[in-house]
Amino acid sequence: MGSSSNHQGIGTLIFILVGPIVWTLHLILIYGSQSSICAFNLSADRSEENAVVAIVLVATIVCVAVVGFSAVRVRFVHALIARGDPPADQMGFIVTIMRILAGLSILAMFYAGLGAVILPACDQLR
Repeated sequence: MGSSSNHQGIGTLIFILVGPIVWTLHLILIYGSQSSICAFNLSADRSEENAVVAIVLVATIVCVAVVGFSAVRVRFVHALIARGDPPADQMGFIVTIMRILAGLSILAMFYAGLGAVILPACDQLR
């Protein structure tokens, strides 16, 4: 096995895990920003709650769009990450697993975004 084959294999693994990787970034963005903004409590009129909700909604929309794009344009995204096409006999399996993980990640990101809309943003940290 050559170095190119190893790089393509690692790229394919990263491609399969695009959904969970973006979901991780989504959680870091929403919980990190919420904790930081609410902990400083800079304003008396609770405008930080609006900022937290806006950040969470924007992060959710962007992350869902990225994962959705990667699930629809699989060949383009795989070529971008792995720098080549996967073996033809494995393409169906790779795409199926990637789309399942992407769908679960999108569902989880929707739930996290929904929590930001329903629950008070900063009450838990006071």
